Amino acid sequence: MKTPTLFFGLLFLLPLYFHAQVQSVKNGPAPRFERSGGHPTPALIAGKPDHLMVPAKRNMFNPNNSIWRWDTIMCYNKASGDSPYQRVTRTYNSFGEQLSILYERRQGSLAWVNYARETDTYDSAGNWVYQLQELWQNNAWVNYQKQEFGYNANGDQVDWKRVMWDSLAWDNWWHYSWHFDANGLTDTCMYQEGQDSLWNNHWLWIPSYDGNSNNTSTVTYTWQNNGWQLTNRDSTTYDGSGNPLTQLQQSLINSSWVNNSFHTHAWDTAGNCLSYLYQLWQNNAWENSIFNCYTYDPDGNKVMDIGLVWMNGAWVNSHRVLYIYDTGINLLSETSQDWVNSDWRNAYTEQYTYDSSGNSLTGKMMHWFNGWQPYDGGLEVYANHERDMNLEGENYRYEAILDSIAVNTGPTRRPGQVTLYPNPSHAKVHLSLPGISGDQNGSVTLYDLRGQVVLSQKFDTETTAIDVGGLKPGVYFVKVSNNRMTQVLKLVRN
Repeated sequence: MKTPTLFFGLLFLLPLYFHAQVQSVKNGPAPRFERSGGHPTPALIAGKPDHLMVPAKRNMFNPNNSIWRWDTIMCYNKASGDSPYQRVTRTYNSFGEQLSILYERRQGSLAWVNYARETDTYDSAGNWVYQLQELWQNNAWVNYQKQEFGYNANGDQVDWKRVMWDSLAWDNWWHYSWHFDANGLTDTCMYQEGQDSLWNNHWLWIPSYDGNSNNTSTVTYTWQNNGWQLTNRDSTTYDGSGNPLTQLQQSLINSSWVNNSFHTHAWDTAGNCLSYLYQLWQNNAWENSIFNCYTYDPDGNKVMDIGLVWMNGAWVNSHRVLYIYDTGINLLSETSQDWVNSDWRNAYTEQYTYDSSGNSLTGKMMHWFNGWQPYDGGLEVYANHERDMNLEGENYRYEAILDSIAVNTGPTRRPGQVTLYPNPSHAKVHLSLPGISGDQNGSVTLYDLRGQVVLSQKFDTETTAIDVGGLKPGVYFVKVSNNRMTQVLKLVRN
């Protein structure tokens, strides 16, 4: 099955694709439950989920081989001082998939009291199928939110429901459903809003693709007067590497397409986005609105993000973000600055430390007030050099504690999915793809973080070995392709 977007463009394409279509999608008010990493979280990009047209596979960049998992995080805020105010603990199955997460708050100076918890279940292929979220009230667990996920035979996510507990019963909240064509590309996506026990139609998206599986056009239908009415159209162009260059967003008014916004992106040869221009259609002409430009280090890490706004016929600095990394490409600090009186002024900073495998040990947030001062805000937690979880809004700092390790060094249980093991590896890594035998068009290509090909070879058996001993330590992208699919995984060479 083909992946609908090329891998270097994936992280940029989806947020930009939905940037200007602001809609009011219902979303549960408990961000502490949301997390990134293994699960497709219901984070919204301008009112739509970040994987709307292409529900991402849970193991796209992390096939759960040879993995590290934290068990406990101690959270501190300004009011708690040197004593943690919150404790977060996780449990896992043998594949490293989260089974539960428990939030506890301090009562007084000593006792930990239940606050919230989440329970997750998976099917036999390892797909995330159910999540229950509960709150601790009056010394008992009370339902809060429930999510259910459905998949087709190829492992594509085709259904996602969220319901909320309303005192005595579950109240439908929202529902997404996807359908895929024979090539594994999304051909329809429907969004419904809940009303009591019913699902009411709201939006329908129908995408079109070019010969390289790039999403070139998407039309939006809105449910009106008991029928689907065509209301919006998005058109996107790409460069030869599959990176989006332009996107035009239009609305259908009085049977004519009327421009709304225009997005322009520039890329370097390594697939890094260099700039992003956002324009609005005003008085029958395109008017500048927002411009962002980005710079990167030789390893492909973004080191600066500058935002400008269009004012009085000129671009004016607005804000910038500075990123600093260690030699293991771990993010050490992220500092936000505002443009004030023709000078950059510090605003906020996040600072992190890691163990030798790129797993979070500590995180700290501060703001600038005659020097850096503690500040309660949102902090990230990283595992295996990837963002694993966001601690929302109330934390000045945290400490991650490793009590045990969940490791699976062999192929995962997911049938038909590419797996790499061991990962990390320092010599040979084994690639496994059930059902590949006899396919003469199988290939595997390794890219470094600059997008340069460092290794390429053919394969036609279910398991093949790849010698990575000659590569420098670091992170690589592994692109696996055959007649039926293209998948991209991340490999750590230690």
